[in-house]
Amino acid sequence: MQVLNDAGDDLVCTQYDGDGNCIGQIYIFSGSDKRCRSDGLTIGFDNCCKDDEYWFGLGQCKEEERQLATSKAEGLCHYIGRYCSQEIDLGFTEICIEHKKTYCCFNSKLSRIVHEQGRPQLQGDISNWGDPESPNCRGFTPEEFQMLDFSRIDLSEWYGDIEVKAQDQIESEMQESIENHYNKFE
Repeated sequence: MQVLNDAGDDLVCTQYDGDGNCIGQIYIFSGSDKRCRSDGLTIGFDNCCKDDEYWFGLGQCKEEERQLATSKAEGLCHYIGRYCSQEIDLGFTEICIEHKKTYCCFNSKLSRIVHEQGRPQLQGDISNWGDPESPNCRGFTPEEFQMLDFSRIDLSEWYGDIEVKAQDQIESEMQESIENHYNKFE
C-alpha cells in the first residue's frame, strides 16, 4: 500500500520500501509541531504569536510564525503551552530572554476536532499532548482510530463551516478527495 507523506496529507507512513510502498506504521490525521515567539529580547518584546495581522509587516517575525497565525485563524491548531526557549546565564541566576508558544496544527479543522475530543477517549501516549518543549502531535494508528466513539465527538464546529459551502462545491471536493485517496493505494 503506497501512502504519501507530505504536508497536505492526512495519512502518514513511517517507512517505505524501494518501490515507495508503505511498510511502516500508518498514522491518520497527523499533526505538526508549530511554534512562535511570544515575547522576549530577541524580538524586541513584540509578540509573533498574536492572532491579529498588525505584526505581519514587522521583520522580527519569521515566515513560519506568520503561517502559524493563518493556521490558527483557520481553526487548524491546538494550543499546547508556553515555555522559555532562550536564557542568559548571569552566573548566579538565569534569565529567560525569549518565550515560545507551541501548537499542534492539522491539515483540516475536522482533524483537530477529532484529536481534541478523541484523544481523551484513548489510553497510552496518544491520550496526552505532551508538553510545550516536546509536543505529541502524532496521528492515530488505525487501531486507535477504530476505537474512537464518534457519537461522543461534537462536530458542530465543523458542520458550521460546511453548511456555508454550496452543495456542488462540497460534492466536487468530496469526489476529488475520494479520487486522491484511491490513487494513493493503487
